[in-house]
Amino acid sequence: MKIATLGNAAVIHTRRWVECFRARGHEVRVWSLEPAAEGWDAHVLPRAPLPGFLRYGLATPALTQALARFQPDVVDAHFVPNYGVMAALSGFHPFSITAWGSDLLIDAPRDVLQRARARFVLTRADLVLADSNNLAAAARQHGADPARVHAIPWGVEIERFAALPAREPGLLFGARMHEPVYDIPTLIHGVRPVLARDPHARLVLAGDGSLRAEHERLAGELLPRDRVQFVGLLAPHELANWLGRAEVYLSSSWSDSTSVTLLEAMAAGAVPVVSDIDGNREWLADGDGARLFAPGDAAAMTRAIEQVLDDTAWAASARARNRAVIEARGVWNTNMGHIEALFEALARGARRGSRAREHLG
Repeated sequence: MKIATLGNAAVIHTRRWVECFRARGHEVRVWSLEPAAEGWDAHVLPRAPLPGFLRYGLATPALTQALARFQPDVVDAHFVPNYGVMAALSGFHPFSITAWGSDLLIDAPRDVLQRARARFVLTRADLVLADSNNLAAAARQHGADPARVHAIPWGVEIERFAALPAREPGLLFGARMHEPVYDIPTLIHGVRPVLARDPHARLVLAGDGSLRAEHERLAGELLPRDRVQFVGLLAPHELANWLGRAEVYLSSSWSDSTSVTLLEAMAAGAVPVVSDIDGNREWLADGDGARLFAPGDAAAMTRAIEQVLDDTAWAASARARNRAVIEARGVWNTNMGHIEALFEALARGARRGSRAREHLG
């Protein structure tokens, strides 16, 4: 197949997705308003110095011309309010839209304009992909044809978690971006009593974002400086190493579909202590593979962490349970194969429709 991917070329998830389809023998070209990460190729579209909702619309004519030259079998757009809008405006079919979570769970409910944009895209898409059931439900709520919506988690490259380092007692690890939705302050406050109680416990936070400096200041005020570390963005093998060493994986997010890092933690054996939200409950329950706490409740998070650290037998059973769940329904190659089959079905349908029109003509 010839696949035209529309998405942020600076984001690792876009790169993983594209390289997967290239490795499966498809010709994939990428169009993005954001420059590609170093060492990777993408066609950069004109980026006007305007608000985002105008910027993407104004870049659509250049995209439409590029698609006319490339003649893809499928247009594959990522994130509903921007690249989804561009795909819909281009008029090209078939096109698939992949929701990433916040676009439908946070942005779309925010106001009338956001809801209208989501509906504009979802009612025109030939295929709607969501990585969780709650995200798929949001897509249907905002106008997607239920028959075109498929909930398929991306999964993890499980081979990265085959040979892991020794686990480090007391290592607490988080890897969410430093943005408001991930509520890092609750995590820092929740960890504080654990570090005060256990002199061997320490916190390592990966990720970057607009609030990182603020979070570093807060951690410096509340936590022992020699037992907290901010390590920034990590390469996949570095992330796997930290998750393999950690006793506990932490996330205090207010909203999520399926968090890829959560699945990676489950594959690596870092026991999740995560907020009690729909996206997490599709994979875990309190006492069944994880300890959950109410979003924003730092004291409940403290108790959950202590439950994991104090019950080594339960933690061992949780690790075995989580690994089995990932092997059963969270493997990247298997799940991307399902998406590939959906793309191929779209392409076949488009070719049949084209031949029928030619015959009628």
